Amino acid sequence: MKEQRNGPGLGKTALVIGSAGTMLSAYIVIGFFTARWLQDLMDGPEYWLAIGTITGMFLGIIHVVLLIKKFMGEQNG
Repeated sequence: MKEQRNGPGLGKTALVIGSAGTMLSAYIVIGFFTARWLQDLMDGPEYWLAIGTITGMFLGIIHVVLLIKKFMGEQNG
């Protein structure tokens, strides 16, 4: 008899990993546009765009790490 696997299949794993890259890029783009909006609103310097983009990247990395950690926790049981 075959053992039943309760863990996620290959398709779910591929979707989670694929969505991680999409989420990271979305955070970077949102950080850029938020920084540009604040720069226009407050007449800020040019380097605010870099700060906003890098902040978005760091927040995106944190979110991806938490997502993968949660996903790996589901796999281990």
